[in-house]
Amino acid sequence: MLTIKQSDKSFYIGDSEQEPLAEIVFAYEGEDVIEIQHTNVSETLKGQSVGKKLVQRVAEFAREKKKKVVPLCPFAYKEMMKNKEEYADILAE
Repeated sequence: MLTIKQSDKSFYIGDSEQEPLAEIVFAYEGEDVIEIQHTNVSETLKGQSVGKKLVQRVAEFAREKKKKVVPLCPFAYKEMMKNKEEYADILAE
């Protein structure tokens, strides 16, 4: 079981934020919006839906904090658009 950890600017998998095996990096845009800037998954974790799980974790976080999400990262954008009904409540217009 992979544990997703949180820092102030990312969610990541691995022993440290500085050298994660997988990560999704975000930034706050104003008070109400979280921008997903980058997603990276190491070769050792490819094929395990890790990127999808990281996007889902950001979505959970956004719901907890009552924020909207702008997926600037191409992977996160594709994932959120492919499953738009799952993310409709948090996608920024």
